[in-house]
Amino acid sequence: MAYTVVFFDLETTGLDTEKCDIIQIAAVCGRRTFDAYVVPRCAITEDAKRVTGFSVVDGNLFRHGVAVPTIPLHQALSSFIEFVGYFCGPVYLAAHNANRFDVPVLDRVLREFSLLREFQRVMSSYLDTFLLSKRMFTNFYSYSLKYLAEHFLDKTYDAHNALEDAKILQELFSVWKPGRNAVLKSLV
Repeated sequence: MAYTVVFFDLETTGLDTEKCDIIQIAAVCGRRTFDAYVVPRCAITEDAKRVTGFSVVDGNLFRHGVAVPTIPLHQALSSFIEFVGYFCGPVYLAAHNANRFDVPVLDRVLREFSLLREFQRVMSSYLDTFLLSKRMFTNFYSYSLKYLAEHFLDKTYDAHNALEDAKILQELFSVWKPGRNAVLKSLV
């Protein structure tokens, strides 16, 4: 049975999956992309500011000092569901470290807006590419996206921009060419 993989990433206000807020949600599948920025409802931690370059000034979102257009979080989530629903199933949503970070955050926020059931109707499962990379390639000193991009693609990129992270993940997946069993074992 064929499946579709939609690669996605979140940028958030911090690393606490129980209370961080989404700043950016992005996805890519083939040439189709989705990218939405949101003014967070809580403060961005200093570590998150340093890593992602995001800040909020006077209710406006900035990345590395440049204002970015934002939409309300509910609209971003609804549009993301619509984007994922475009693809034929089963649809696996792939994120790097999905199991430990992206899934708990996304599911919590979708539940908060009463959108989780609608979301579950358009996707089949999550795929954790961090787990997949560890299964496929042993003895790496790092399994970070940045390291994997340098190792497999011989490139650097704008890390911690959700759309760029999703694009790199799609590119890595196409180079790795994981077998069906490796993919199924990395579903969460």
